[in-house]
Amino acid sequence: MATVATLRDIVSALVDSAADERELSSVRANMESFFEKVSGSGELRDVLLSTVFSMEEKKAVLGDFLEAASFLEITKRFLLLVLEMEKVSALLGSREAVLAKLDEAVGKVTAEITSARDLSQSDVERLSAALRAATGKTVEVSLNVDPSMIGGIKAQVGDKVYDNSVRTQLERIRGVLSPS
Repeated sequence: MATVATLRDIVSALVDSAADERELSSVRANMESFFEKVSGSGELRDVLLSTVFSMEEKKAVLGDFLEAASFLEITKRFLLLVLEMEKVSALLGSREAVLAKLDEAVGKVTAEITSARDLSQSDVERLSAALRAATGKTVEVSLNVDPSMIGGIKAQVGDKVYDNSVRTQLERIRGVLSPS
């Protein structure tokens, strides 16, 4: 099937359609389940990416999987279209971007918080509230500890970084004080 549509175009169409049908959260769950199953099952992945199986055989295998998994019709149509357009490999390579696009449409972002020490639950809640206020979205927090930061925190939300670590502040001071 020849087409000029890109994976980005069809993912955008999926997001738009899911939003129209008020199914964004369910479609996101379907897509996460699909990615997990394909990465966990060499057989399903091998069939979908194979040059040995015909398109009809691939559709039958994918259709059986989608029925057994009780995916929404919109997700089934999307995944079958991706297969027909021979963009399965691109979709699998774009897992994080696809899930992030669905999260964005739902109004959810992931914040990766790095601190020099473990944070208390109240610290995490305060950070989450501050990031929610800054982004206007629901924030899902992922925590990391990096003792080399010395102190402070660093938060990455999408492509935006909020860095209040002692290490970064010392590097800024060093840059100001060192001769040019």
